[in-house]
Amino acid sequence: NQKAKSASRFSLEAYLNAEEGRVLNKALTQLKKLPFYTSAYAKIIQDGSVSIATEADFFDAFIELVIKESGLDYPKRPKALIPFFVDEQGVEWTAFEAQLIEAVELGDQYKALPIHLTIDKENRAAFEAAEAAFRSKRTQDLNKKFKIEYSYQHRLTDTPYLDSQNNWIRDHEGKIAFRKGGHGALLENLNRLDADCIWIKNIDNILLSEENVEGERWMRILGGQLILIQNQLFQYLKNLESLKSEADFEEIIEFIQNHFDPNYELKNSGKMPHQILFDYLYRPLRICGMIPMEGAKGGGPFWKKDARGKSLQIIEGVELNSDKESHQIALDQSTHFNPVMMVCGITNHRGDKFSLYDFRDDKRFMVSEKTEGSATIKILEWPGLWNGGMAAWNTLFIEIPSETFHPVKTIVDLIRD
Repeated sequence: NQKAKSASRFSLEAYLNAEEGRVLNKALTQLKKLPFYTSAYAKIIQDGSVSIATEADFFDAFIELVIKESGLDYPKRPKALIPFFVDEQGVEWTAFEAQLIEAVELGDQYKALPIHLTIDKENRAAFEAAEAAFRSKRTQDLNKKFKIEYSYQHRLTDTPYLDSQNNWIRDHEGKIAFRKGGHGALLENLNRLDADCIWIKNIDNILLSEENVEGERWMRILGGQLILIQNQLFQYLKNLESLKSEADFEEIIEFIQNHFDPNYELKNSGKMPHQILFDYLYRPLRICGMIPMEGAKGGGPFWKKDARGKSLQIIEGVELNSDKESHQIALDQSTHFNPVMMVCGITNHRGDKFSLYDFRDDKRFMVSEKTEGSATIKILEWPGLWNGGMAAWNTLFIEIPSETFHPVKTIVDLIRD
């Protein structure tokens, strides 16, 4: 039949040289650079049932070991618990462990920076086992410094989804099926944290120990900038609260123009001037690192008009409509992208926590397309955590170097020169 003929004409060499085979080709030609290569190699050699006569045989055995449930089962393992690095002594380190090492470096001599991870509930035992294994490698004094918390995306934030024909996806009982509603659902987790300042980053954006020095330096810079701005902002809030119309409006307006909106003007809106300025400043604060754009355009930092004037926003590509000329121009002129490295101040000048839901733009929900098996599905997502989820925050962007950005989205991203 036609399918059999097509299959018989398949050429692995041609596939590896084509764009769709780029990832597999790099993995094949640079297999030894993968951080888990040595341990995987040992397992394959120890398995007497595997017959290896050629490089192709070994590659097949390697891939089978990595993906099969009876082997390493990496496709089902949380990304955080996959070896991302191997040190000079041949010891493998996961992204989770590298993040813990960073927490030690960002802390002081008395304690590490507390870490909070949002994970799938079914992976809790695996994370706790990995944490115990990591602690076993450290001294007792260092172990006392660690504070690691876990939380789960709440089931009530799950959303329904559609097939390519806009029909509801249903479960085996015929009921409308639900799936996770995107990272915007994690606003609930963030809102529950008991902290003044919170750094947010993706688990896979990390390097190991000494190689991570630049990333740690910029984490400190972002945190220091937050404290500097927050201290001044808190003082202005206290002045506006106590002095009211006697406060120095010109100085406060200049502060807003220097940090949040260069064109800000105090306009009559039916409120007293001191109330308008207080409302402007009385909200969570975030300092976000942005990396110069290289190559493909996409979501990132943009100005957005709003009731206060204009504000800095992180906007995902799916939120923009390329058919609209204004949106396309904004995309074409974008110069930076969002690596998800930010520090957030979630308390007010009295030390009380904000209710973060008060500063979310619910109109900025997102509809995105993904694949489930071989089918295309449409996902309804909550306003993105750092997108609409923080739309009404006071925001400042700082350019950070590309050396701080090391995401791992495919296996070849683990092949480091």
